[in-house]
Parts: sequence; structure tokens; C-alpha cells
Amino acid sequence: MIVIVKGKDYKRIAIKAISYIIIVIMFYFYYQHMSDKFKDQNKQLVTKLNISVEKKQDKKTKKLEDTIYNEALVIVNLVKQKHVQSIKIVNNRLLMVCDFDTNIEPLMIRYGINALIQSTSKNIKLAIKLKTIVENKYEK
Repeated sequence: MIVIVKGKDYKRIAIKAISYIIIVIMFYFYYQHMSDKFKDQNKQLVTKLNISVEKKQDKKTKKLEDTIYNEALVIVNLVKQKHVQSIKIVNNRLLMVCDFDTNIEPLMIRYGINALIQSTSKNIKLAIKLKTIVENKYEK
């Protein structure tokens, strides 16, 4: 009987080891490339979403500003413009200062208890919450 003992082929083992290392390196570079690509796509999507959200907020803000401005015009027309001393927004309220002899009954009919009125010997101060104005306009 003949027994043949083969020794280990070091060249074959070296080639297998090198090929495994090359495969691992290729997967690593592929992963890096794809992750960079996905990061760029995510950044583009995020910027598009932010721009669209900002546009929607700008439209809503503009609509609210127009609503408040139009309501201020209605208030001035109800009281008559010659009696109005000033009108401005302070602490989420529309504040209007009128002459003392101004007829504010149309405003009392329109706003009721939502209008806060302070009467002094020189003028009448009227404050209406902006929230009330916006809610009333959106209900109609």
C-alpha cells in the first residue's frame, strides 16, 4: 500500500486569503459610495420639503395678515376714520384709540363681550384679541 502525504500548498492559501481581503475591501468601498449617494439624496429631499413647508407657512402668514388688516379697515369704517387717533397691534390684540365722543355702539354690536373697552376723559381705548378676529373670519 502506498500512502501519499500532501503538504499544504501555501500559494493556494495565500491566494484565498488575498481574494477574501479584496472582496471585503470591495464591499467596504461600495458601502461608502452608496451611503454618500443616499446622504446626498436625503439632503435634496430635506431641502425640497423645507422649501415647500416655508412656502405654505408664508401663504398662511400672508392670509392671516390680510385678514387682520381687512378687519382693521372694517373697524375704522364703522367708527368713522376722523375719530380714530391710532390703531396698532400690541400683545396679540388689535388696539384702537378713538376720540372721547366717538360712537362705539357698532363695535359693541359686532364684537360684543370680546371687545375690551377703556374710557378715559381724553379718549376711548378698544382692544380686540387677534384670535377672535381670525376665528370669526374662518367660521364664515
